[in-house]
Formats: sequence, C-alpha cells, structure tokens
Amino acid sequence: MTPCRTRFLLADDDVDDLSLFCEAVCGIAPMMECLTVENGYELFDLLSNEDISRPDLIFLDINMPSMNGWECLKKLRISPTYNVIPAIIYSTSSAKKDIDMAYNLGASLFLTKPEDFRELCSILEILAKNPPDSLLGGLNQFQNIKLN
Repeated sequence: MTPCRTRFLLADDDVDDLSLFCEAVCGIAPMMECLTVENGYELFDLLSNEDISRPDLIFLDINMPSMNGWECLKKLRISPTYNVIPAIIYSTSSAKKDIDMAYNLGASLFLTKPEDFRELCSILEILAKNPPDSLLGGLNQFQNIKLN
C-alpha cells in the first residue's frame, strides 16, 4: 500500500486561495501539513531550508509576481534535488495552451481550481493517497483536472 502523502506546498499569491487550500488539506486529515508561499522565490527559499521537511506534492499557480508558476516549474525540473517532487499546476486557467505548456515543462498534473470546496477536498484526498502516475482512475470524475 502506498503511504499517504502528508505535506502539500502551495505557491500562490492569492491569500484567499492559500487559506481555502490549507483548510481543505487540514480537513482531509489533521496530521497533514499545508505549507504556503506567495511566489517562486519564497518557494525555493522554503525548499532550501534544511529545518523544513520536503513537501510530498507542490502546487503552482501560474500567475504569481516575481517568479511565476512556469518559471518555478522549469527550475524544479532542472534541479537534481527537487525534480523528483511531483509538481501540479493549480490555476484558474483551463486553456489548452496552458495545459500543453504545463506538460511540456514537466508538470505531473494540470488542475483548474475547483469552485466547490467539497470537490477541492475530494481531489486533494485522492492526490494524498495515490502516486501521480496512477491517478487517472481516481481523478477521471473531475472535469477540472487534465491528465497527460
């Protein structure tokens, strides 16, 4: 059995989205940890902090100031240290060009931010319990997830 992921990291400059996301993560299981940063520079500062355990999944909003989601994804994928961490583009976009770009840059998944809190909780619970390469069956019910 695959161990449950316990540490999610969201990079997003929208404070409301950060709060809602962490509320959903903590609602799945109280022992899960939700880490948040507001841009790519903060993301890499956090990842390089040896006092903080590495996240099990990284969620990247596309439109962030300073270093956006695309730049973060590129930097994650060229890093021998961080390229093994699954990275999910988590955006309000559902444009085909963005989905294609995400997979071309090495995203594990493309997730359009759900409008329904219960749906967000369900998606995060599936992500917590399944490895990224076996998510198709569990996530195919959600229209806002695009699998490669």
